[in-house]
Amino acid sequence: MQITINKNINYVEEANALLFHYVNGNTYEKMKAEGLKKSSYRSDIYDKFFLQIKKLSDYVIENLRTEKVQLEFYFKEIANSQMSLSGYLLPFYFNTKCVTLEDYDKAARSKSNAEIIKDFDNIFSQYCSIGRSGEERTVETLEEMMRVMDVGDLTVEDKCKIVHAYLDLEKHLDTLCSILGKVITLLKEQQSDIAVLENEFYEYWNHYIAENDFIKNMQEYANITWEYNKNGLIVLPSIFRPLVMVLNINDEEDAVADIIHIGILMDSDLSRKQNEVNADKLNNALKLLSDKSKFEILRYIKDKPAYGFEIANELNLSTSTISYHMNSLISAGLVKLDKDANKIYYRINKDTVNDLLEDIRILLL
Repeated sequence: MQITINKNINYVEEANALLFHYVNGNTYEKMKAEGLKKSSYRSDIYDKFFLQIKKLSDYVIENLRTEKVQLEFYFKEIANSQMSLSGYLLPFYFNTKCVTLEDYDKAARSKSNAEIIKDFDNIFSQYCSIGRSGEERTVETLEEMMRVMDVGDLTVEDKCKIVHAYLDLEKHLDTLCSILGKVITLLKEQQSDIAVLENEFYEYWNHYIAENDFIKNMQEYANITWEYNKNGLIVLPSIFRPLVMVLNINDEEDAVADIIHIGILMDSDLSRKQNEVNADKLNNALKLLSDKSKFEILRYIKDKPAYGFEIANELNLSTSTISYHMNSLISAGLVKLDKDANKIYYRINKDTVNDLLEDIRILLL
């Protein structure tokens, strides 16, 4: 598969990420400390990059003439989802065709009411408890959407936000795009500093791809398998999500490449941390296994893969709870992800389980 390293950031995605972190108090000092546990960059380079990121963010916030209450309305995190109302309104990370703010705006405004409700429901369905029927719900009207939200884990404030955004979509898109447009303008005023980070990313990953099996290592790192796209793969730098990888795997049959956003501080030695064996890692894994729900999830998927709704139905848990547990299990390497058509399937990583058993034997016997 053809792999293209894109030298330039997506300014719309970056503006959204910057404001999300600012509104929710996700400081770059915290990210830096967390990243030191994962990255093998030399400390001087690592410090330099984070200083540049913080400088860019501070410049935007200091010069952005927008009320904090308005920023909080659109960018405050909803239900521990790593998503804000802005993600309901614009197709961040989910539309591989969008590049400019006008592209995102047009894509959002071109949807029918039924498509909007379906998209909203797909997002907030993870916060809603479901029964044991084994059937996924279908939500087609605003009334049905509101009934589903009423039995979910969303706060009253978040429910009101979502309904208000649906009922007055044009107005909220105008306001949101105006805010993002201001941020993009401010970022482009610092284009020379951004270019330094873009160039470093471009050279770093081009060199890596020339000497390594990029796709294989990405799939192993993320515990995800997907079919190669005949239209290729585009790798994009992410400045304000410096330690995160986001995949846009295209399900459509049109000529659109898959996209991977990679944080500019993500290490190319993707398997290094996963291959480490030590007492701390073993202790953390055992803590996860001591949680009844996580243990039952692993038991359920030990013989065959299953998707989120199926697991939630069987264990009588909400899909938000399943998602929470899965994030921990995937991070520990105990669960792998497989993408098939429009569904994400979870399967146990038996190699990791065997490794843990062997570690116990070595350390305790």
